[in-house]
Amino acid sequence: QKLIRGFLHLYNGQEAICAGMEAGLFPRDHIVTAYRDHGWFISRGGGLNEAMAEQLGRIGGCSKGNGGSMHFYDAKNNFYGGNGIVGAQGPIGAGLGFGIKLEDKDEVAVTLYGDGAAN
Repeated sequence: QKLIRGFLHLYNGQEAICAGMEAGLFPRDHIVTAYRDHGWFISRGGGLNEAMAEQLGRIGGCSKGNGGSMHFYDAKNNFYGGNGIVGAQGPIGAGLGFGIKLEDKDEVAVTLYGDGAAN
């Protein structure tokens, strides 16, 4: 039926990463990641209906159905999403961290990337 168009990079087997990291983070802390962002979206407070709507290209999705699987986003929960460009989340996370430092906030910015971006 091809209900989910484009790429679908699941987070299977990696759930313990965000579960463990969330144990040491606060809701005020910021997360930016790559395209395997489903687990992070949910752990940051995103809803399952929003996640499915986004993958199906529906307006009720977290990016209004425009981002698909790789571009989940939820600023109200400090989740700055997945990024489909390898390594592009680095500058975003650095900017978040720099802003936190400039404003002298008690927050952390976490940027995640895989082995492909590290090479």
